[in-house]
Amino acid sequence: MIEGLALDQRDRRPLYVQLADEIVARIERGELAEGDRLPGMRELAGRLGVGLVTVSQAYDSLVARGRAISRVGKGTYVARAPAPSEPFARRWEPDIGGLSRARMEGVQERLARATVPGTISLASGHPAPETFPLAEFGKCVQRTLSDDPPAMMQYASGSGDPDLRETLARSLRARGVPANADDLIVCSGAQQAADIVATTLLEARAVVAAESPSYAPTLGVFDARGASYVEIAADSGGIRVDDVERVFAEYRPRMFYVNPFAQNPTSAVLPERRAKAIVALARRYDVVVLEDQTGWVFTYDGDPPAPLAAYDTDGRVVLIESLSKSIFPALRVGYVFARGGLRAPLESAKMRADSFTSTLSQRALWRFLTSPAYPKHLRAARALYRERRDAFVDALQAALPWAGVAAPQAGTTLWLPLPSWISTQAAFEACAREGVLAMPADPWYPTRGGPAALRLGFGDLAPETARLGIERLARALGAFESSH
Repeated sequence: MIEGLALDQRDRRPLYVQLADEIVARIERGELAEGDRLPGMRELAGRLGVGLVTVSQAYDSLVARGRAISRVGKGTYVARAPAPSEPFARRWEPDIGGLSRARMEGVQERLARATVPGTISLASGHPAPETFPLAEFGKCVQRTLSDDPPAMMQYASGSGDPDLRETLARSLRARGVPANADDLIVCSGAQQAADIVATTLLEARAVVAAESPSYAPTLGVFDARGASYVEIAADSGGIRVDDVERVFAEYRPRMFYVNPFAQNPTSAVLPERRAKAIVALARRYDVVVLEDQTGWVFTYDGDPPAPLAAYDTDGRVVLIESLSKSIFPALRVGYVFARGGLRAPLESAKMRADSFTSTLSQRALWRFLTSPAYPKHLRAARALYRERRDAFVDALQAALPWAGVAAPQAGTTLWLPLPSWISTQAAFEACAREGVLAMPADPWYPTRGGPAALRLGFGDLAPETARLGIERLARALGAFESSH
């Protein structure tokens, strides 16, 4: 038993760091020895009057620092003291956290193993190939090659093509964001945009707040930087402002990652009043907000709300967007919008990553975005996705009346919470046996602590294929209902 532990709310270190540091100090003073069992996480959280996530993060930190060992089902124990390094015999080992290795890799492996001939996948969040404007975009590529001087294909600025940046900035201004072309850095997709933000802002074990569930591939970027997470709760209206304030006040995170519109995986849309409140809280608690606006163009009911960046007055909201889903994934073009002191270090990080994004892609994209073909493409894509959304939701409501499924206002994914007696893994395996795949919930929770659920995608599925897949899904989940 560890006696006399106390945490100081006035200490600028996050609470979990204080706790981990105190346990290390006791190990080094000999008060805790190799093999000693640390208190159970719930027990210790109760004694300290903190959330379970605080103790969980502290124990994760101890394991990462080599000061503790976690044994599944048994608890966490003090590790053997590291031996002094011998001269010229030091062996380097990469410090790669478990989440970084396994957040999506394990899921993709399970999906690949479960695939048999005839399997229908509801696990994809991919766009529909039928919407890809390949002929029109091909003309823009040809015009770029024929009309632009050869010097345009030379090594280029890390910021990106000026014409494209002005076009993207104009789009942001139309949504209420005070954007100039010089505020944008063109990247190779939103994933790279998130990576250069993480490279610039996050040190090892920096605290990142994220809505739960959240976009797993971007969480993987933060995993690779050694981030620690605190989760922020959400409801049908998106992120809960009261939980944002609680987390900001208690944990003082370095950054808050949020996907406020067409949220992936839930497709939730954050109301304007909540967006304004979140930006105000970020200003009060000095938190940088990383806002992912990918998917905003696919809204089905009214105009999309303004981004959080529209309410930012001091440059603390960094906005990223990819055009992979709105045009086609092979394009691999996105951008990061940042004002003030953040912009220069982000451009430096971009240049270190790959110097610049393909100029050919940028110039062709600029021509496409400024052509009559672009709005025509968006109208056709929205109409197709609306049709598929309606068919998908109708089939789910008929097959799974207990689920209370509602049609998402935007996006091409849907979050399906499972009854308490069904685990995500059991549901995944049952679905695979029925010949249908659904994306497990695990990697979408920042700390892997969420309730069982499945993410379903309908963007790349014809309605008849989706209906057949949902029938198989209902049979798989119905087996649990009959045995409960």
